[in-house]
Amino acid sequence: MASLALPSLEVQNFRGFQDLRIEKLGRVNLIVGKNNIGKSSLLEAIQLYATKADPAFLQQILAVRYEDRGRQRIEKALSSVKYLFFGRKDITGPTDPIKISPVDDPEQQVQISLEFYRSKLDEEGRITFQILPPAEYNTAEDPIPRFSIFLGKTFNTSYSLDTVMRPRLFRTDAKGINVISIEANGLGNREIAQLWDKITLTNHEQEVLKALRIVAPGIEAINLVDQSARCERTPIVKAQGMSEPLPIRTLGDGMQRMLGISLALVNAQNGILLIDEIENGLHYSIQEDLWRLVFQIAHRLNVQVFASTHSWDCISGFQEAAQAEEGEEGVLIRLEYKKDDIIATIFDERDLAIATREQIEVR
Repeated sequence: MASLALPSLEVQNFRGFQDLRIEKLGRVNLIVGKNNIGKSSLLEAIQLYATKADPAFLQQILAVRYEDRGRQRIEKALSSVKYLFFGRKDITGPTDPIKISPVDDPEQQVQISLEFYRSKLDEEGRITFQILPPAEYNTAEDPIPRFSIFLGKTFNTSYSLDTVMRPRLFRTDAKGINVISIEANGLGNREIAQLWDKITLTNHEQEVLKALRIVAPGIEAINLVDQSARCERTPIVKAQGMSEPLPIRTLGDGMQRMLGISLALVNAQNGILLIDEIENGLHYSIQEDLWRLVFQIAHRLNVQVFASTHSWDCISGFQEAAQAEEGEEGVLIRLEYKKDDIIATIFDERDLAIATREQIEVR
């Protein structure tokens, strides 16, 4: 089995996680837990790690609107940034860093903190930034908050909140892990078109067709065509017994969901795939077949998969598929509160087989 991008995971000071340790991860990992326990936050933490805290992803998870100008804009940004850090305290000075890494592996750690700087013109008229000493936090005029990123023990980069506003203007030499994320509401047509273009006329097309046939066995072919006034290409499929192709959306939410999952999976080769609420739109009867496909492609293309679910049928299908695979490639991660901390309980394939057979609640 190829080495995993994340054999284990530790997340400190991020969202609701003060110090979350997951001692063992598999090739395919299913995350469960009650509402608002942090399943989506865990997927965000993994993506932060994979992207090396790229500002484009920070912009995505902050979803801040910067319509205001000057100081008011900065204050508005800080009111959103505080939700990245454990405790959600108002930011009036430097923060304790977010740390994400495999367990007890500081050399692979991604560290993110927010610090305050002042700007200064050097002798050649260039703007430089100097970090404020603690004694000047409350007296400095218009201190500038900036994210500082360390990779391992090495300082990598620093960028302002304005950079998070306009991440396309930012360049970094940090080489992240290939990562694709699917939110609970699925991929849009533009995202699907981008992923499709990367596999057109390759063997991966057959993998996508195989996935679609789990939902509709008569599917013969798929393509994307211009059928939208918004200049978006629409997926269409040709099925047995039909004289003309149909837009895939007319065949139900399950087809659209399966298309997004399969496209993302084959495009995540040698990387990580994140899927929030994987069961959305998919009938309970196809859960095991879906997971068998995920395990097979993930193993063959060296993809590490992290998905979340609320569904017992999804867990049961995951267990059956994991049991059929050779090696310990499937891990279920249950998040739960212990006093004021969120902890992770790990169920490997043997533990999960017992839990599902005895109908032990693990969600």
